[in-house]
Amino acid sequence: MFSKINPITSNISFTNELKEKDGISILYYLYYYNGGGVATGDINNDGLIDIYFTANSTGKNKLYLNKGDFKFEDITDKSGVKGISDWCSGVTMADVNADGYLDIYVSTVSNKYGLKGHNE
Repeated sequence: MFSKINPITSNISFTNELKEKDGISILYYLYYYNGGGVATGDINNDGLIDIYFTANSTGKNKLYLNKGDFKFEDITDKSGVKGISDWCSGVTMADVNADGYLDIYVSTVSNKYGLKGHNE
């Protein structure tokens, strides 16, 4: 039912690398290996579903714009959504301010285990 799509074809090259940090590991934080999260939605209202990945390290979140036919463009830098928090734990897309466009809301772990940041 599923088939693997080569990252060279899709242009999606996101990886969530867990970097060792003092005071945070599976021993202290039960959800250490759960990853950051992924959300999908049509952020530019073109009828194609775009993808946002969150990472467990600062500034590594990625937003990919769907160009059709399983090809995506990394628009993270030009959209300014790479993130500033130390540890992202989830993401959703919803039209929070009712302007007709999806908003991206990222949940983070902050002020614990020496992690800094805030929900974005």
